Amino acid sequence: MTKFYSTATQLGILPEVAEEPAPVGAVLSRAAEVALAEVADGVVFTDAEGRVTYCNPLAAALSGNPLGLKPGAHLDNGLKLVDSEGQDLPSLLSPDSEGHIGGLADGREFIAAIPRVDELGEILLEVSVQLHKVHEGGELSGFVLVMREVSVERRISSRLSWQSSHDSLTHLPNRQYFESELQRARTVCIEGRQHHVVLYLDIYQFKVIIDTLGYAAGDQLIRQLAQELRDCLSPDDVIARVGSDEFAVLLRDCGIEQAQGMVKRLQEAVQAFVFVWDGRESHVAVSIGAVTVDRNSPPASQLLASAFDACSAAREQGRNRVKLFSDSAGVVEKRRQSTWVAEIHAALREDRLMLYRQPVVALQRNDSLHHYEVLVRMRGRDGDVIYPGVFLPAAERYGLIEEVDRWVIRRIFAYMAAEKRHGLTGHGYAINISGLSLGDETFTDFVLDSLIESGVPPSRVQFEITETSAINNLERALMFIHRLRAAGCTFALDDFGRGASSLAYLRQLPVDFLKIDGSFVRNMLGDDTDSAIVSTVNHLAKSMGISTIAEYAETPELISRLRRMGVDFAQGYGIAAASCLPPLQGDSKGA
Repeated sequence: MTKFYSTATQLGILPEVAEEPAPVGAVLSRAAEVALAEVADGVVFTDAEGRVTYCNPLAAALSGNPLGLKPGAHLDNGLKLVDSEGQDLPSLLSPDSEGHIGGLADGREFIAAIPRVDELGEILLEVSVQLHKVHEGGELSGFVLVMREVSVERRISSRLSWQSSHDSLTHLPNRQYFESELQRARTVCIEGRQHHVVLYLDIYQFKVIIDTLGYAAGDQLIRQLAQELRDCLSPDDVIARVGSDEFAVLLRDCGIEQAQGMVKRLQEAVQAFVFVWDGRESHVAVSIGAVTVDRNSPPASQLLASAFDACSAAREQGRNRVKLFSDSAGVVEKRRQSTWVAEIHAALREDRLMLYRQPVVALQRNDSLHHYEVLVRMRGRDGDVIYPGVFLPAAERYGLIEEVDRWVIRRIFAYMAAEKRHGLTGHGYAINISGLSLGDETFTDFVLDSLIESGVPPSRVQFEITETSAINNLERALMFIHRLRAAGCTFALDDFGRGASSLAYLRQLPVDFLKIDGSFVRNMLGDDTDSAIVSTVNHLAKSMGISTIAEYAETPELISRLRRMGVDFAQGYGIAAASCLPPLQGDSKGA
């Protein structure tokens, strides 16, 4: 005990006279909490009635009940001690035969054990318990409890174990610890009929505070907010820091209806929280995703991922929103997309992507072939063809579309080079470029290098970019267009009319073709408004010297109307469906 008080005195936690330490019922300074969090002993402060006023992280870990010793809880309820035989010991703070609370007048030290449960079952963890009374003016002010594992090796092992399973900033459990606890809770559900709820919390506008106040302010905000959130929970619940501004909560033995009350408490706590830094007040909000845990639930990592997806869906709806995983079609769609990530990687690795082409014809020249649009498909593991609408959204969402774009360019250039060797050079190919590829500063050089290496005439190459991706990456889109046009390629602006800023940006984009969005073309025979839009876009393009291409030309009547309007080109099922690139016999270098 003397050693602890000596260290505490040096750190400024307690005064120099150990016999009359400062009252522990008072709130510790932040410096004191930080110092006590780093010592190799478990330390608990209580008031005179035995209610916890402070508990350092190691004490919480040793107790086996991380939230059982949180401020306000009674020491006897949060710390269970047994003897070497596993028999319960009397209450630490119950009066002895002489009427003294806590035993000896000045304190006592004894060896006890804490029953714990690990992967192998119940264990007894031997600790040296030091209980010391703190007096102020002769009156009992509180107690200081120091717990130290008897074995030096066990002490070191315990400390390292705690550090590996806890967040150093907030001293909350980390993701690894949380997933292990969640897995155990899921196992109980499988064996019985318990239900739990997992919450995933994302702090709204946290990055704004970092940008304006700095990282030190961000760290302090997370520390304070972690404490606010922890105070809302019951001792049986688990809260962990699982990201820079993200927390996960396991509500044990809880249904979704009960969880709604806890969610409301957490929201109210965050809304009432005011962060002060350098005299400036800041407020934050929270987005919460929830997922239920029962005997049919997937593994812990997938449960946490589902809660994260629900939280993302809540965040997209604005601040202070809550989303239940099973209630969100958008969340289900994101989960479905995420399952495609591994499959796309495998398809790229195993060469299971396939190139198709769809003809684009000249309406004003007897529907003669002008060029092909290149389309990509995937061959499934069972041999079935998977259409782009199934896997490309996932490729875009999870950053794989750039790899797909580069694969397409390499393959189509190789195919065009093979066509050249066979004397088939009369038509060109239009290649779709994603917005992510446009934003990649190395992509332009990649395309130019690939073009030179393949020996394909640039005049046979057209690139299609959507107006949305061009506007979102305007500077890089202009650089890409100017450099490739200078090399001899042409450009088409795809899906024109779908965006809100089409006319404002059209003058800035030096394109050769304008593809009228198919949603207008498809219904123009039965909708006068759509027909007027198609006609207006066609006239606008002609006035700027740009040729027009109509998508979704699906019937002879529609094609005839487009021709009378003066639209230059068309593609769609009314002309021909997309088909796989035909093989070039006898050429091993073909695609």
